[in-house]
Amino acid sequence: MTQPRCSIALFATGGTIAMAPADGGGVAPSHGADALAAGLSLDAGITLERHDLFAKPSASISLADVQTIADAIEAAFARGVEGAVVTHGTDTLEETAFALALMLGRGKPVVVTGAMRSAGEAGADGPANLTAAIRVAANPAANGQGPLVLFGQEVHAAHLVRKVHSSRPHAFSSEPFGPIGHVVEGHLRFELATIADLPRLSVGGAVPAVPVVQAGLDLEPETIGAFANAPIGALVIAGVGGGHVSARAVEAIDRLNDRIPVIIASRVGMGATLRESYAYDGSEIDLARRGILNAGRWRPAQARLLTQLALSQGQDRAALADLLAF
Repeated sequence: MTQPRCSIALFATGGTIAMAPADGGGVAPSHGADALAAGLSLDAGITLERHDLFAKPSASISLADVQTIADAIEAAFARGVEGAVVTHGTDTLEETAFALALMLGRGKPVVVTGAMRSAGEAGADGPANLTAAIRVAANPAANGQGPLVLFGQEVHAAHLVRKVHSSRPHAFSSEPFGPIGHVVEGHLRFELATIADLPRLSVGGAVPAVPVVQAGLDLEPETIGAFANAPIGALVIAGVGGGHVSARAVEAIDRLNDRIPVIIASRVGMGATLRESYAYDGSEIDLARRGILNAGRWRPAQARLLTQLALSQGQDRAALADLLAF
């Protein structure tokens, strides 16, 4: 059941859910919050504020943009709004949801949603996702859960969800944990509670570039060496397996780590970066001995965002290590 007289703020940021056919073919951002909300059948008692923040494909959204979203949400909550819904492109939706979790913490409901099919396509999923997201944001059970992602009637925790298919409507998953709730016949049902603590971070100043390099068979030292003089704040390496690299790349990584923090993560997608299992050259134990930071439970994209936010606040290598170990 939703609260009587519940005010929800809708923030539109672009993405497929807001796209329409473009000249020359394909689709591009076109619709704002008013168009997205038009025709929705809202539950009794829900009022919807509508705000257009920007209209971007999600690959072009920056951390500064995410901070703008977070600030707008906090301003809405300060004036008495009970919940917030953000419409967003799916390509980087998981990253924005995670960054919002770092910026906002737990409190009133924040739900991020989008669509895999634009409004003009047969079987467009945007209206159903948006309707369900509003229902979740209006439900008192969503209080204190931290930012959530609603997709395909599933409710996911922001720090667990990831996009797992490039084109299918059912594109998001939280494997191996699964969704924490579902919307069934219009009713929100939570199966799990998000009890994991997350660090609190926000954009403090200029956000540095932090590239992600994916390791594979025989990672070349030249790949790492290409960053020797690059204007970057740190480097994340998505290592093979539990966070490993080739033996011949180790010296180049060592040299780069003398200049900037280098973080080792796992490219696998499930499971934490190992810390004390393997001891060969290029293993997690070897890299730790060389001062390479361990990404812990964070996926490479999450480690990148954590690092960018921490460095934007002027935090040093030791503080960054603590955040990655959170």
